[in-house]
Amino acid sequence: MHDVARAAGVGIGTVSRVLNDSPHVSVETRAKVRAAIEETGYRPTRRNRRNEGKQARLVGVLVPFFGEASPFMRLRGIVHRLARHHGEAVIINVESPAQARARLVELPTSTALDGLIVISMPLQGDEGRQLARAPFPTVLVDTIDSALPSVHIDDRAGGAMATRHLLSLGHRRIAFVGEQPGNQFGFVASAHREEGFRQTMAEAGQAVPPELVRYGAFLHTAARRIARDLLSLDHPPSAIVAGSDTQAFGCLDAARQLGVRVPEDLSIIGYDDIDLAALVGLTTVRQPLVYSGERAAELVVESMSMRPDEPSSEQLEVELVVRTTTAPPR
Repeated sequence: MHDVARAAGVGIGTVSRVLNDSPHVSVETRAKVRAAIEETGYRPTRRNRRNEGKQARLVGVLVPFFGEASPFMRLRGIVHRLARHHGEAVIINVESPAQARARLVELPTSTALDGLIVISMPLQGDEGRQLARAPFPTVLVDTIDSALPSVHIDDRAGGAMATRHLLSLGHRRIAFVGEQPGNQFGFVASAHREEGFRQTMAEAGQAVPPELVRYGAFLHTAARRIARDLLSLDHPPSAIVAGSDTQAFGCLDAARQLGVRVPEDLSIIGYDDIDLAALVGLTTVRQPLVYSGERAAELVVESMSMRPDEPSSEQLEVELVVRTTTAPPR
């Protein structure tokens, strides 16, 4: 199948969909794959790959926007750990909700995969139960469904942790920059981090004026625009809790453009601790991105041998990493 995919110039997941007569493949692409099958002489067999000993096992990884830093770090952990078990990752990148829903419908009938890991995609309706009935095990990362095992964190606790740090330094006028709650994919991590922020501010007796909570796309450029607006207010915040490191970088860029000194005039804290965070000295809430991928890979490999009676739900710890972008207000 790798040879066919290479010859056709498509991903192995597309080859699988053609072999399974999926309707979600264009006529042109289907023709290219069929031609590549003839060219390579490939003849598909429907067999139980999980009983083939040391043959490489294929684990699909359904991930939105895998080129972004945090999904990429999870993938790094998955690939590293699968290699120890003679496994290979098949990346199934999705860039729209419609594409994601189509993949979640197709995948449970795949004969090519030995396992599946779904990263950050909130499941809808009975998608979890459908995946649980698939001929291969599925593990969720950064999302939860009662029908499937998962590896996740408490984003509310992380948002609270970031806010407590700024409050402990003496900040009171604190802004939050996050992702729109009603985003098209249904991602909830940023909303949960905001809930932790709001709850902690309320417990400290601090009001959160509406103008200090801003939403935008999960992009450096969007966060930079939002932060410029915040810092241009008549009474700007002395600190910003960003829903991700990527958004924190946008806030740092806006401060630099406006001549606002960090941390002397403005403190900024991110979330994730992606690789670049340490290089720029960003204070952040670290979640175990690489390890979450490693643990998901372990769970899916274990489940290939024996499906657990009840799906497990593993909550990993987050921690505060203090660097140079936060300090007491002046």
